[in-house]
Amino acid sequence: MTSLLGLFSKSPFVNEMKGGFGEFMAKNYANIFTDTLVLNDILIEGSNGKTTQIDLLMIGAKGIYVAEVKTFIGAKVYGDGLRKNWYYYKGGHKYEIYSPIKQNKAHIDHLRKFLSAFGDVPLFSVIVMICDDYKVSTINQPGSVETCVCNSLPSMKEGMRLIGADKPVVLDETKRQEICRYIKDNQIQGWAEREIHKQDVKEYQQTLEECSKQKLCPYCKAPLVLRKGKYGEFYGCSNYPKCRYTQKES
Repeated sequence: MTSLLGLFSKSPFVNEMKGGFGEFMAKNYANIFTDTLVLNDILIEGSNGKTTQIDLLMIGAKGIYVAEVKTFIGAKVYGDGLRKNWYYYKGGHKYEIYSPIKQNKAHIDHLRKFLSAFGDVPLFSVIVMICDDYKVSTINQPGSVETCVCNSLPSMKEGMRLIGADKPVVLDETKRQEICRYIKDNQIQGWAEREIHKQDVKEYQQTLEECSKQKLCPYCKAPLVLRKGKYGEFYGCSNYPKCRYTQKES
């Protein structure tokens, strides 16, 4: 997969193409190698009048696996399941990204509301990072596994198996088909709506970048202050403990 994605390296839309191709590969792998009903690129209502886009949904007998697919070709990714900020290193440079686990948690919260008519359907988080290497700590609490983080499609399948290992069967084929049809019929349709979503995401990313330059918290816009912690210096929101945003010192 990495070599195929490398063919797009000279495109002016390289990030969008790489991400889309990663999602395309994950969708087709899930269709072939998992016993689930697969939907991709699902757009539903989010919060504050915005929409939320889910890369991949896999509806299985034990629940719905909600997958967030990230493509970091040639990069090494580092993160912590409890922190909002992750990092990746590529070409000698360090880049900050929002935690895919936190991002997917928001997707799951919105999906749970979207599917409220079906009762308490189990929703599991699957993070697929197509990258050279990664190290993510604190990704699961002790006990039953609800989240898996992986960097290949075969490991995605294994992670799904581990999540479902101790879970009961709760969805028969009829119910799975019913949920699948409901999502298809009731998601937000139309090219214009998807363009609005893309613009919202772009503006949000620009806001994050501007706040980072001005040393402002991207969530509450309060000034960031330099603090000392167990692992060195970092910037924290001055509204702590009400706001727990942190940013590593460059």
